[in-house]
Amino acid sequence: SHSSLPSSSSTTHVRCCASTVLSRTEARRNSWLRGGRHPTSTTAHVEAKAHASEMEGRRFSDRMKEKANVHWERAVRHRFVDELGDGTLERAVFQRYLLQDYVFVNAFASLLGSTVAKAPTMASKAPLATFLADVTSQENDYFLRSFEALGVRLEQWENETPSQATMGFQNLIQEATSDACHYGEALSTLLAAEWSYLTWATSLGTKRPEAFYFAEWIDLHAIPEFQNFVGWLREETDRVGREADLELQEKMTGRFCSMMELEVAFFDDAYTAKQIH
Repeated sequence: SHSSLPSSSSTTHVRCCASTVLSRTEARRNSWLRGGRHPTSTTAHVEAKAHASEMEGRRFSDRMKEKANVHWERAVRHRFVDELGDGTLERAVFQRYLLQDYVFVNAFASLLGSTVAKAPTMASKAPLATFLADVTSQENDYFLRSFEALGVRLEQWENETPSQATMGFQNLIQEATSDACHYGEALSTLLAAEWSYLTWATSLGTKRPEAFYFAEWIDLHAIPEFQNFVGWLREETDRVGREADLELQEKMTGRFCSMMELEVAFFDDAYTAKQIH
């Protein structure tokens, strides 16, 4: 969901308090984004023609979002988002959310690393690798500062038990990191998380609560540099989707939809605090 900081290959990352956000954000700004029948059969011909017609003039990423529309809308309009923007989100809810997100990010970093390895060109590897560097360094700094401010002890965030939704994310990500999983499936898994977070964060406009761990969380997912990364991620997913056969397109769409269903559950779990024991 959830790791989304724009980058600086040599400086800092955050989701930070008002006095610190500007300097850290400026630092990031300075270095970002630098079936079985013979193919001649009538059935195969009709399927190929329908496939080409459906793809024409439509972005593959938009088609995936349409398939996941129910879960997409519930995620980007969740009460968690409204309360976060208004600054009325209970500290205990955000604490549970952030602890689970830290568990998620550990798996998410592995997915990014795997996707870098699968990317076919240096031009594709570079944005993903830069993003991975942020997640494993500068984003980690945000978590540690926020845990301290929220009174979360070291033993808690090092040993947090995954919620049901987080466990679902871990399982889906583990599949996406496997050698058997196509580059396109990894992209669609990443895109669901990052694009949905960009959407809800930008929907909050200029709302920035006083608490730095609220304000910076919104900033990280709304600043232009993150918009640029998600824009690239969409374009790369669209490119792979256009070139994919129907089977791969269905797999990519299925992963996108599964991720969006889990995004809703992830927000819900922050309120219900159900965990796997």
